[in-house]
Amino acid sequence: MDPHKGLFMPFGSGALIVRDEHQLAESHRYSASYLDDTRGSGGVFSSADLSLELSRPFRGLRLWLPLKLFGLAPFRAALDEKLLLARYFHSQLSETPGWIVGPAPDLSVVTYRYLPERGNANDFNRRLLQAVSTDGRAVISATEIDGAYTLRLAILHYRTHLDHVDGLLEVLKREAARLESA
Repeated sequence: MDPHKGLFMPFGSGALIVRDEHQLAESHRYSASYLDDTRGSGGVFSSADLSLELSRPFRGLRLWLPLKLFGLAPFRAALDEKLLLARYFHSQLSETPGWIVGPAPDLSVVTYRYLPERGNANDFNRRLLQAVSTDGRAVISATEIDGAYTLRLAILHYRTHLDHVDGLLEVLKREAARLESA
């Protein structure tokens, strides 16, 4: 599980879901006299038996505590909002001339690129990414798909809302027009 995406947790948070706790314990268990007091009874394993971390940070707390305090409902609502924002962004760019968008998002990631009337589209989109970065209101990234330099929007922050997406759309359209006319 990668909760730093869909559950808005800090990077480095993670969870492993296993079917057989005994197999997990056997793969991590080791013996040392100073660990004897950590051995549970009644079939309960120590965290030392189930993880490589032992004396490292308790990363699971980052996931467990917010879920325990707030329950699942606010996380589900926030994730639903991010999915709706990704679909909104996709539909808005789909209707704007010059933009090519990837498949409709199943997750909160949208791929898109601008096709300029002249010049190299990959170079244009690199400059467009730089222009958005220089503007500073949004952070987007890029990838390469079948040799095409493609921009990516990943809506994963719990504080990202409709006004932020509209702001990004405004910057993208403005900067694409500016670069197209240069």
